[in-house]
Amino acid sequence: MLLGVFSTVYIITLALQVFVPYIVRETIIFGVTVPEQNVKHPALRNMKKKYAQFVGISGVLLLMMMVVCYYYFAQSEFMQSILLLGCLFAMLAVSMTLYWKNHQKVLKLKKEEQWGLNIKQVRAVDLTARSRDEMLPWPFYVIPFGVTVFLIIFTFRHYDQIPDHIAVHWGPSGEADSWRSKTYFTAVSLPLVMLMVQCMMWGTVDSIKRSAIKLAVNRKEESLEDQLKSRKYMSWSIMLLSYGFTILFTVLQLSNIYPSMTAGNRLLPVFILFLLLVLGSVLVYAWKKRKQRVNYGDNVVSEVMDVDEDRYWKGGLIYVNRQDPSVFVEKRFGVGWTMNFANPRGYIVIGLPLLILLFISFFSL
Repeated sequence: MLLGVFSTVYIITLALQVFVPYIVRETIIFGVTVPEQNVKHPALRNMKKKYAQFVGISGVLLLMMMVVCYYYFAQSEFMQSILLLGCLFAMLAVSMTLYWKNHQKVLKLKKEEQWGLNIKQVRAVDLTARSRDEMLPWPFYVIPFGVTVFLIIFTFRHYDQIPDHIAVHWGPSGEADSWRSKTYFTAVSLPLVMLMVQCMMWGTVDSIKRSAIKLAVNRKEESLEDQLKSRKYMSWSIMLLSYGFTILFTVLQLSNIYPSMTAGNRLLPVFILFLLLVLGSVLVYAWKKRKQRVNYGDNVVSEVMDVDEDRYWKGGLIYVNRQDPSVFVEKRFGVGWTMNFANPRGYIVIGLPLLILLFISFFSL
């Protein structure tokens, strides 16, 4: 069961890594801004193709090695977990190493051929875009908060029937493998963790909603449609994850109050369903992004181009721009959004809940 679940996670993650260059915006290649007339450059096409082939082949070989080692060398559940995680991180390390090499190659090619040097850079703006935004409103994210508050009250009201030792960690099989002595703080530690994660999810969606809608100057309507749909799909994905996470932690908390719920690996299906929800939401978002992607034809000639923001992207992965009020922006390589590390609001939305989570983990989990 463990191998089957982890293999599914591995294969989906590998597929996303392989197809990332064909999902992100076409004028952003390996984290580098490329003018429209150069996006079909043979060297860039070759880089994408070789990246996909190398990551795909190496990923399959690692998967085969993982399966063999799982059956013949990893005897304990702990060693099996280490092996599976090690192979996953090894695959990610291969893809990111290859990304970095291609990032440097694109930067060098852009400099040598002076792409965009004599083209006017323009930032496109649509003042009506906000009125067309279809992101989910904040009431959709209030329900999980209400469940958490109710769960905390419910826990205190049934504190006496909770066992003297509370489960705070569950293994791959769905069985608890770590406990802490019962106190009022440890009794509600899981709902508190749930509350912090909900805060981060709601704060992320709210920040994305406030972020700028960036358009392609020569493809305004197409890029606007892409941006609006991306924001809509992201808000739906985060909402589903928030609800799924709330259900999972609610079940785990109730299993501490009613220990009979854990008999016979009854929690395992809940973990599997949550995993499928996470992977499914990521796959749907990636598929929708690919479907809405603005495509450029061959031999494009334009007198203007989008503003080159390469100087704000460290390695094409980390965004630092004090002039941009956006807290979150779309990733240049990968699926989803990343934080603007120059915006203090981001540290409140993400950093503060993480600090509280660390505090809870240190004193209770």
